[in-house]
Parts: sequence; structure tokens; C-alpha cells
Amino acid sequence: MNRNLLKFVVAICFLFIGYASKAQTTPNDWENPRVFGINKEAPRATFLPYANEATATADVYNESPYFKLLSGKWKFNWVPKPDDRPVDFYKESYDVSKWKEIRVPSNWELEGYGIPIYHNITYPHGNNKPFIPHNDNPVGSYKKSFDLPDNWDGRRVFLHFTAGTSAMYIWVNGEKVGYSEVTKSPAEFDITKYVRKGNNNLAVEVYRWSDGSYLEDQDFWRLSGIDGDVYLYSTGQLRINDFFAHPDLDATYKNGLLSVDVSLKNFTADALKNQQVEISLLDAANKKVFTQSSKLSILANETATTVINKKVVAPKLWTAETPNLYTLLVTLKNESGKVIETTSSKIGFRKIEIKDGQLLVNGKHILIKGTNIHEFDQIDGQHVGIELMMKDISLMKQHNLNAVRMSHYPHCVDWYKLCDKYGLYLVDEANLESHGSGYGKENPAFHEEGFEAHKDRNVRCVERDKNHPSVIIW
Repeated sequence: MNRNLLKFVVAICFLFIGYASKAQTTPNDWENPRVFGINKEAPRATFLPYANEATATADVYNESPYFKLLSGKWKFNWVPKPDDRPVDFYKESYDVSKWKEIRVPSNWELEGYGIPIYHNITYPHGNNKPFIPHNDNPVGSYKKSFDLPDNWDGRRVFLHFTAGTSAMYIWVNGEKVGYSEVTKSPAEFDITKYVRKGNNNLAVEVYRWSDGSYLEDQDFWRLSGIDGDVYLYSTGQLRINDFFAHPDLDATYKNGLLSVDVSLKNFTADALKNQQVEISLLDAANKKVFTQSSKLSILANETATTVINKKVVAPKLWTAETPNLYTLLVTLKNESGKVIETTSSKIGFRKIEIKDGQLLVNGKHILIKGTNIHEFDQIDGQHVGIELMMKDISLMKQHNLNAVRMSHYPHCVDWYKLCDKYGLYLVDEANLESHGSGYGKENPAFHEEGFEAHKDRNVRCVERDKNHPSVIIW
């Protein structure tokens, strides 16, 4: 063989070996601590846009013209390991007509797929961080079709999972949207550029275990699947992006000091001037206590924040024994004063302090008489309905309990709303429980690589629940 030809052949071989080696060493997203979300929206408080103040005050999601629930029956396929999954199922041409259906939300082990596992300290998937056994990692493939409402034409469209799952990929109309890896916290995606008028197709590929599972080693039943509601909502090209209410008390614990940070997002290519943010405080009878506004300008494709402050004379105070709530309305108007959207949140005036080793609420020391709670239903697994939540609250009140520790992760947001309303002090927790790893002592490199994932879980917990008066400890 010609020497130059031999050198060429050898070079090509090394090139292919290099590519093969790189392919083998590139980790899966679900085995990479540095990857825990792709194209996800930043965390925010839980709220929905409404068209007017009346529906925003009632805050019933189904009453909003900008809300569409996707929960219900979805087409479903289950396999015991990733290599067996239908890799092309997300394509619109893929035929799922013979697939069975599954309820969303639900846990697939309670729907006849796989085995529920109860574990405490030891990991059910072994302890080889960040890797997961490829011969035992069930994958569920979900498909759902939906029609986009006609009145959403020209608006932004967001896909919201109220609770994520260990790891999941999302496609809309055959196009890959993103990836999420955190159980128990919301996962939200801007799908505006993927949707179309009329009928659309949503595909979700869910993995039972991921590197994130090493951070979720709670003492409870290990179940899988989409176990929270899934919905769409739409906004204008200018939206209320987030808000943070600070209902505080003065030094006498008699008068209120309300400060509200409101963030707006401009999706347009134009700067917008003199946009108006208006806040109103409503009492228990929905009578307005005050209304105050602020104007701000927003650069193209940017966000901007305004802060509105107001003193409130002698508000009714929130405690577990006297859970007095007010409704905070946040309304966005354009420069002409036309309402773009409005939303609301229940808030309570209370002051939490620690003085001389005592936990004080509104200047008075309290005795915590509490319990731990898991999200669990004997029939529906980790999807807990309002009826069972109310039974739990009733039992707690009957037995003079006043506090609940959210062990050991954020629970369904409906639970927090009920605790705001009926009066329970909450100790909120991020979904971080890694005692099977010795809290990092056994593998500090894994925890160093996963630092951002740890931080993300803490941030998502606080951002979602920051406006709830029932949360007094984090």
C-alpha cells in the first residue's frame, strides 16, 4: 500500500475513533448533574392572567379565557428500560392509536405499570452517582392532542406542569421544546413558536430515575409519572411576569406596611413607554381598601420591575388562630389605560421574628404544635385531591395542631392556599434529601457538580411559595 495512502487511512481511523469516544463519553442529560433544565422558564409565584378584576378576584382558573386544562386521558406507553422506548413517538406521523390510555395526573405504578418501591436511606436505583442502571430505568411515553383557542391568536402560549417528575423531555408538534429534571416543583415552557392554529400535539417522555433522584431520597413510596395537573395559559406580548408581596407590620404590630414588587416582561421588538401597574387591596368582603399605581417603561425584549408601597391602617392580622386574608389585585394597563391583564393572590398581614430565642408572630411568642406530612393518597398515590387535604386539615384542627412541616419537598399549591385560608403555620422545604449519599461525604465531586441543581431547587421552592402567609419558616 502506498505510504501516503496508509497515512490517510490511519488518520481517518483515528478520526472515527475520536468521534466514537466522544459519543460514548457524552453523558445523558438524565445522568449529568450539570443539566437539570433546558429552555425552562424562570421560577415565579403561582398565578394566572385574567381578563378583568371580577374573575381575577374569584381566581377560578377555568373562568379565565386564557386557561386550558390538559389533564385527563393521555395516550401512554411504558417500557422497563430506556433502550426499549419508542424513540420516534414524538413525531406527528407516529401512530399511537393502539396505545392504551392513562390518567394525568397519576402515578403509573398505580395504573398497572411497574412496581411501587418503599425505601428510606438506601437508593432503590443503586448508589453510583450520577449514573442510573440502564437495564432498570422505566420510561413512560405520553401523547396528548389539543386545540388552541381562537382568541389566543397573536398571544404568547405557555405550557405548565404543576409538578415535574424525575426527568422529562417535551415536544410540541414534533419539535423538541425542552427538558426538566426536578420532582415536585413546577416546570414551565414558552411554546409560542411551536404551536399553531387549531389542533396541536404534545409529547412527553418521562424517566423514572435520573441523577436528580440522588437528591430525592425521602423516606416514602417511590412512584413515577406525571402526578400533577398540566395546563396551558396565554398572555399578551406584554405580561405580568412575577410579583412579590411584602405585607409587613410596624413596630407596634397595629398598622400595615405593604410593599409589592411587580415584574413585567416585554416580548416585542419595541420599547414600551408609560405602562401602568395598578395594585388594589380587597378585604374579606371584596371591598377595596385602596388602589395605587405606578408607571414604567420597558425596553424591547426585556423585563422591568416597579415597587409600589402603601401604609394600611389597622389591618386584620393573620395567624393560625385568626387567618384573616386580603386579596391583592395586580392589574397591567397600557399607556392609554386599557387593561391588558389582571391577576390576584391572597395575602395576610403578619410579622415573623425571633427574639431572645423565641419565635414570635405579630410580636407574640407561639408554641409550635405540629406534624410532618407526605403527599400521599391510598388510591391516587402522590396526587392528592382537595377532599383529602380538607380531611387532613380538619383532623389537625380537631387535635389542636397549628403547624405542618412540608416533609420533604414542595407540596401541591392548593395545600398552601387551604392553609392560608384555614390557618396552619407551614415549614416549607425544597426537594433536597440526599442522606443515602451521606449528604455529600461519600461523593463530594457529585455534589460539587450538582451545586447549581441544589440551588435551583431552593430557588424554585421560595419563588413559588413566597406570597403565602402560612409559610413562616423555610
